Amino acid sequence: MSPELEHIRCEVERLTRGWSESDWQCAPPGKWTSAQILEHLRLTFTVTSKGILNTMETGRPLGSKPTLPDRLRTFWVAKLGLMPSGRTAPKQTVPQDGLEDHSLRRFYDALVAMDATLADAERRFGGRVKLLDHPVLGPLSAGEWRQFHRTHAKHHLRQVAKQTRLASSRPRAREFTH
Repeated sequence: MSPELEHIRCEVERLTRGWSESDWQCAPPGKWTSAQILEHLRLTFTVTSKGILNTMETGRPLGSKPTLPDRLRTFWVAKLGLMPSGRTAPKQTVPQDGLEDHSLRRFYDALVAMDATLADAERRFGGRVKLLDHPVLGPLSAGEWRQFHRTHAKHHLRQVAKQTRLASSRPRAREFTH
């Protein structure tokens, strides 16, 4: 697996190790739960894989020619690793119920599938070719897709870590015995 995507796998594994049911469901009011954040990330991996597979099936890259604003946004996110907050997720990546402990396998499977799909496209079309357009950043190469997903996951995994810390700092309900 590429280093960028392996980093995501390791960080999710570290964060979720030993989680209780309440850790999966913790969230500030009006925000996604940790389970929903992980589902959102899984959905982004799946959408990217489907787009890249479509590129492979057509036999040609589907990325448009990047504009200056595209290049600047890609540099900001893919090269500097900075993710602007407050954007609305595309509807196909909005989570429903969220992942549960037993379905973390689906998260990892989607990550591995995306890595393999990007590697296949990179071998076929080259490393510098803009394979597919991202809805905000514009056209991205395979390496830029990996860097985008690492930055995006890092952004959301910080939220998960914060929610987990907040949940663990809350007083637990006491059990009373007679």
